[in-house]
Amino acid sequence: MAFDDDFEIYNIMQINELEIQNEINITNEVRRVMKQEDPFALSEQQFIGTYRLSKVLVQKLMDELSPFMSSPSTITGLSIQRKLLTALRFFASGSYQQDIGEHRGAAVSQASVSRCITEVANALNVPEILNKYIHFPSTIDELKEVRLGFYEKFGIPGVVGVIDGTHIAIVPPKSDEPIYPEHVYINRKGYHGINTQLVFGHLKHDNII
Repeated sequence: MAFDDDFEIYNIMQINELEIQNEINITNEVRRVMKQEDPFALSEQQFIGTYRLSKVLVQKLMDELSPFMSSPSTITGLSIQRKLLTALRFFASGSYQQDIGEHRGAAVSQASVSRCITEVANALNVPEILNKYIHFPSTIDELKEVRLGFYEKFGIPGVVGVIDGTHIAIVPPKSDEPIYPEHVYINRKGYHGINTQLVFGHLKHDNII
């Protein structure tokens, strides 16, 4: 009787192992198929709808960020292109990281999505990149140029910038955080966020505060 019980337990364990392995194989197969899809094979309209940037701009951004990002050290490592597109998809949609990872242009785990976002965000914030695209007029000549640009473009004199703001949702800190407790991040809309102000020039984003 004891032998029969042990044999039955052994069979159950074997079945469980086979089921787990089958799930792993299915997951790997799905990822293998998804990896074959090239985001740049999308139409321009589909590409912009997915990443909010054109193919040309993404390629240009990849060229600029590549020196500040790590190349894959193994065959299975994520390429710079894949990391950038994964992060851009997250920035464009604001969706959950797991959903981003399951997108056909990513096919990576949630943890990998998180690392992609961090690496791309850090690359965007290096001084060589940040100061190139985000700049506030600091001289009289620069201010005159902006004022003239607004006047020629919109017919409004004396303008050196236009302001807008938005709430960026965040994961709140702990309620017992001594300096910035959780409750100070609750905005008027009822969720946790950071109130961000943007200043635009006549040509591009001149400053973000």
